[in-house]
Formats: sequence, structure tokens, C-alpha cells
Amino acid sequence: MNATKRKFNALLQGLNSPRPSPPDQKPRKTADITAGTAASSSLPSSPLSTIAQKKRRMGVAPAADTASSSSLLSLASIASLRRPLQTPPPAAGPPEVAARYCPGDREQLLRRLASFQEITSWTPKPDRVGEVEWAKRGWVCHGKERVRCALCHKELVVKLNRKEQDGKEVSVLIASEIEEALVEKYADLIVSSHQPDCLWKKRGCDDSLLRISFSNSSSTLESLRQRYDELCSRQSFLPYEFNLRLPEDLVLDTVLKQLPENFFTHPPPAAAATTGQSPNRAALALALTGWQGLSNVRIGAVPNSASCHTCQRRLGLWMFKSKEVDENGKVLVPAAMDHLDPIREHRFFCPWKNPEAQSRVGATGKDAQATAWMSLLQMLKNESELRSIYQGHHRKSLAGEAPPVPEKDNVNPSTPQKAVPVLLEPMSNASAKTTAPELDEADRDAKDKERWARLRKVKSLFDAKASRKSKIPETPQSNKAATPQK
Repeated sequence: MNATKRKFNALLQGLNSPRPSPPDQKPRKTADITAGTAASSSLPSSPLSTIAQKKRRMGVAPAADTASSSSLLSLASIASLRRPLQTPPPAAGPPEVAARYCPGDREQLLRRLASFQEITSWTPKPDRVGEVEWAKRGWVCHGKERVRCALCHKELVVKLNRKEQDGKEVSVLIASEIEEALVEKYADLIVSSHQPDCLWKKRGCDDSLLRISFSNSSSTLESLRQRYDELCSRQSFLPYEFNLRLPEDLVLDTVLKQLPENFFTHPPPAAAATTGQSPNRAALALALTGWQGLSNVRIGAVPNSASCHTCQRRLGLWMFKSKEVDENGKVLVPAAMDHLDPIREHRFFCPWKNPEAQSRVGATGKDAQATAWMSLLQMLKNESELRSIYQGHHRKSLAGEAPPVPEKDNVNPSTPQKAVPVLLEPMSNASAKTTAPELDEADRDAKDKERWARLRKVKSLFDAKASRKSKIPETPQSNKAATPQK
């Protein structure tokens, strides 16, 4: 009887204690263990489990209970510590350019040029195989020294004098003949590498597509004001006026006189642009040379940088501003860079810097050497002169003018009269009003006398012919013919 009880107690203890897993069996996942534990807790209690609970209350087999509770605690702690692994998001690739064939679209050309702006992806190349030539034929930068057609998706690696050494690209010296041959080959591949049915293989963008047009004065002034406002919002980083090296032809005082009176007030500037000196001469100088605020797609406006939206050049403004200046304008702590030349900082193909990119077809003389900022200054000058002429006529019309003097009636209606300009004088100038008609009348009489003298001379020639015909015997036909001549 006692042996039977011992066997029964051993059986109960074996049910309560955890069984060791064999070495070839893989451990179950935490999610399966927790699910099994939850499922076992939800099942109804069996008679064996009821007996085991009674034995625990009576203090029988404490070792088994301790082992089971410790195993459950360890499983619970492991389940609480485990977290699902988060895969990092894929790195953002180069910006995709719309696959559209439009060789006359300037905005699409600028977008393709923008893909070449990262120095880590595209190093400077000779002009014949530079980024401008690739972009004109529909290519975009699609990786490290790699271009891709946005229409036919053909890819090409462009390497001239660089090779990989120990996992890094280094420049190598090659003969000039070899480099010229490589440039010639890549210049041919710009066109021939497209797919046979690709439209960019047949025709690319025109060379004059980068040219900036200033024909519409209202839109030009609006763009200038937009660039000025964007730079004024960054005035804490703008360099001082003495930090700039402007061309001799760009005189800010003259430009301020030529601008419209409401240029800085209509539309009203933003609150960030009104703090400080008005107008901001440094911001105006940079805006006249094609610079405006830099904005990023992800973070928005970059407060300490400017950019050119034509050549995609970025400019760190803080590098050119003097760090410390006293009240008299003396530089105490100079800037990192000596000065800022806003024209030189543009890229070589930019029309703000390159006159060939801005010149019109067939232009000669000064027009062929005019850059974009020169054309902008000329437009402002022309508009200022037109406004002054219009305002002058408007003031005269408000003050009042004399009515036009009527011409003297012709004595002979058949005599042609030459139109004589009438001088319009103000009503207050009485002497000028009385002398002007007298001069006009005397001049008109002199011309009439000269005209009558010529007519008499011509008439005398006809009279001589008529006298000769009178000596010949007259016939009815001759009388009829001679009648209108008399």
C-alpha cells in the first residue's frame, strides 16, 4: 500500500515539474510559449491539478512548485523583454525626373541640371562633356559618375581621369591625347547611347534655352522683389555691403532711383523682412545678380544660405559676413572669406555670369557681351525713362494746355497743302502763343508761293505745245482732243 502511494506521488510530481527538452529539439518561440500558457490557463482544471493544488497547500513537494514558478517567471520576463525588430527605411535615392520629351521646356532642363549638383555624385568635366551637354540631351545624374536617360532609361558610366584604388576614387594623370580622345568619345555617346527609338537621340534642347528673358517688365520686377524678400528674411546671415565686390556698372544708388516708388511697399513685405534697415542694400545687390533664398524639399527654407535657381549653385552666406564690426563700421574680426563676388560665384554656364548663354541669336556689339544682370539693369533704366516721360505728360495734361491752332483755309482747293505741325503751348505763356501762329503762317505762305511758281512753269510748257498745234489745220478730232488741254 505504501509503495502504491509513493508511485502515485512520484507521478504527480512528474506532471508538475518541467520536462527537459532533448538536445536535437529546437526551442519554441516566445510567442508560442505565451500562447500555450494562456491556452492552458483557460482550460478547466482536471482532477490531477486539483490534487496538486491540495498538496501545495499542505506543503508537499516544495521543490517542484519552486521550479515551476521560476520557469514561468523566466518565460514572462523573456516575453516582456523581446521586441520585434524594426527594419530601417530604405535610403532616399536621387530625385526622379519626369519621363517627358519636351526640348523647349526650360523648367525641365533646369530640373535635369539640378541632378548634377552633388559633388559626391558628379565631378567637374570638360565643357564638351559637362552636365549642360548631358542635360540638353535628356540625361540625368543617377549615381556615382553615372547618367541615365529619363525617357529610354539607358544608363552610362562617365569616367575620364579617375580610377579606384583601395576602394577610393583617385585622379590619375593621363596624356593629353588620350584625354582628348576620351572627351571625343563621350561627346559622341551623349547622342548615340540612347535607344534607337528614343526621341532625345533625334533632337536635343536649343543652346539659347538657358537665356533669361526680361521682355515682360511686370514679371521681371515681381521676380526681383521675390528674390529680395527671400534674402531679407535671412538678413542676420547676410554679409555687409562692404563685404561685397560688385561690378563697376552696378551702382546701387542709381538702381534705387530707377526702381518704382512702390517697389518695396507693394505688396507689403513680411514681418521678418521689415526689421532693420530699409531698403536692405546687400539683399538688393544679391537679388540683382540672380541670388535668392535656398529652400530644401525636406526641411524647407535654409536660413543661412542662398542659391541661384538657374545654375543650382548654393552659397553659404555666413562665410562672407564679418564676425565683429564696431559702430564706425571698422572690422574687428574678419569673415572666413575675404569678400563675396556675387557674379563669380555663379557656375560657368549660368547666364548671370556667361554672356554667351544670355546673348540672343545674331546679337552683335554690346548686346552680345551682355550678361543677365546687365540686361536687368538696362530694363530697369528703360522702364524708369518711360515712367518719367509718362508722368511728365500726365502733369502737363493736369495743368492744362492750349488747344491746337486751326490751319488757314486754302484759297485754291486744288492746291495741295503740306501738314504743318502745331506747337502746343500752355495758356499762361501768352507771348509764345501769339508768335507761334505768325511763324507758321509766314512759312506756309512762302511754301505756297514756291509751289505756285512751279505750277506756272509746268503750265508754260503745255502752253507752248498748244501754240504749235494751233498752226496746223484743225479737224473735228483735233478740236475734241485739244479742248481739254485749254
